[in-house]
Amino acid sequence: PIEDIEAALDKARYKYEVYSSEWEKLLIKSGNSRSDGASAVGVWAGPGTGSAPTSKSRNMGNAVTGIFSKHKGTVQENLERMGKEAEVKVKLPKILASVMSLIEEVDECLKWSLGKYAYAYECAVLADALTLKPSNGDPGMMEMIEDIDSKTDLDNFLRFTAHQSGRVDRTSIPYKEYEMSPIARTYANPKTIFGVPLATQVERDGHAIPLIIVKCTKASGQSSQVARLRNEFNLDADNVDLQPSANAADINNITSVLKMYLRELPGGLIPHPHRDTLLGMFPTQENMVNVVVCTMRALPRMNVEILNYLVAHLDKVQAFQEFNMMNSENLGIVFGPTIIPSGDDPVNAAMDIRRSAKVVKFMLDNRRAIFELL
Repeated sequence: PIEDIEAALDKARYKYEVYSSEWEKLLIKSGNSRSDGASAVGVWAGPGTGSAPTSKSRNMGNAVTGIFSKHKGTVQENLERMGKEAEVKVKLPKILASVMSLIEEVDECLKWSLGKYAYAYECAVLADALTLKPSNGDPGMMEMIEDIDSKTDLDNFLRFTAHQSGRVDRTSIPYKEYEMSPIARTYANPKTIFGVPLATQVERDGHAIPLIIVKCTKASGQSSQVARLRNEFNLDADNVDLQPSANAADINNITSVLKMYLRELPGGLIPHPHRDTLLGMFPTQENMVNVVVCTMRALPRMNVEILNYLVAHLDKVQAFQEFNMMNSENLGIVFGPTIIPSGDDPVNAAMDIRRSAKVVKFMLDNRRAIFELL
């Protein structure tokens, strides 16, 4: 039907164009022949009849022109109306047909997807059901759960294991004490040195000079590194290695550990009764070498050995003072309060620090004269 309507519309448009063209030709032809017709009529009409045919032809042309002008707008409106009707009758059905086709296609896809989902869901439910209760009569999950007997299962397992392994001759297994690794043994039995009396360290470790002093003075130190070195020395001083770059990168770490060890010695390296004697010899005492020697002789032998070792090392340090800027005065300032700690009186603390620095400086300047007499 749509194709027939389009064909009829094309025929009507063609006829309209043909009729319009013929109508226009007739109008032009009638206008051109109007003057010729008037003269011809005058010839055969004779005298007295020349004006009547001419006015009649003019009236007929005006009437035709008026009719055409009157119906010209109506024809245009009819054409527009026919075009809109054709658009509604032709294009709209095509659009609706395309939409309906798309809807039907979507419906088919949705039906297929829902059918596939329903099948998969049904298979899953069926699999779960067969797991719980098989259709072939085999025991399902419920029966297996009901048949669980922990005591019987344990007895069967032990009986099976004993049967498979056979008898074990326990008399042939000798007793052997478990030996821990060196690292584990170190953590299980740490050899603490910080805050431990010198006599206890010497008796336990068998070293006349504590290893921390030996290693810190032989190695060529930030608070985290000092704490790490302190923990390593507390665990086992024998296994501490200060040569790797991680330890030797900053000598301040090692110096700080050594000073911390000396500060935490119970009673100090020079106990308080003898400390007062050394601090009191400045600035009035004249023969200070004899005073220092007499004070040293009153100390325990292990303290004297440590002092001799430490002062000898500091003497080596000051030998390179042009490079390290550590002369006897600077070394006394650094190690004086550590070797000879100040008293408990905060009023005299500043004075004690200055005097202890002078005592250490005096020991460095007169090391040979002092320690050769001991």
